[in-house]
Amino acid sequence: MTTVVILAGGQGRRMGGNKPFHAHGASTLIEAVIARLRGQAGALYVNASKHLTPEFEALGLPLVMDDADFSALGPLSGVLTALELAAARGEETVVTVPCDMPDLPLDLVAQLESAPQTDVVYFTGRSEYPLCGLWRTTVTEKLKAMLDENRDTGGLAVWRFLEQVQVCKVITTDDAAFANINMPQPKYSDQRLP
Repeated sequence: MTTVVILAGGQGRRMGGNKPFHAHGASTLIEAVIARLRGQAGALYVNASKHLTPEFEALGLPLVMDDADFSALGPLSGVLTALELAAARGEETVVTVPCDMPDLPLDLVAQLESAPQTDVVYFTGRSEYPLCGLWRTTVTEKLKAMLDENRDTGGLAVWRFLEQVQVCKVITTDDAAFANINMPQPKYSDQRLP
């Protein structure tokens, strides 16, 4: 089974910080994501922010931190960390998902794995969801080089990187499954967003 890395290393500015641990229903965003992925992943990791290490450790999953040379350069910093983890484990691919999509499909990994294998396979519907993707480790050096080139601008937009590699888009008709939560929710609201 495939390794899955939950991307939770961002600053969460729109949520007022500490985004993974904001309430979602009776749990938190990241706990909801973990629950959706548990049966799908061969190994499940969290790409975490160092300043929240105690909270992340309480989740009981292994943590992977961004390399100091490539941290704080946007979500692709976490993707790079995931790719390097997969390579270190001797794996050719890794799946990434953001920590703020609590309603992900229960067959997300299977859908990605059954698609034609290109450099990156990700979901698309009314919007594109490239961080819900399967990434081949062969793109690691290209991503590292592009992040390094864009260091002075604060990082690299995901779409700019995807323009430089071969992609396959898995079409979804359930965009609600990919709704990301960017505003604090009432503590016991577990309604899916449209």
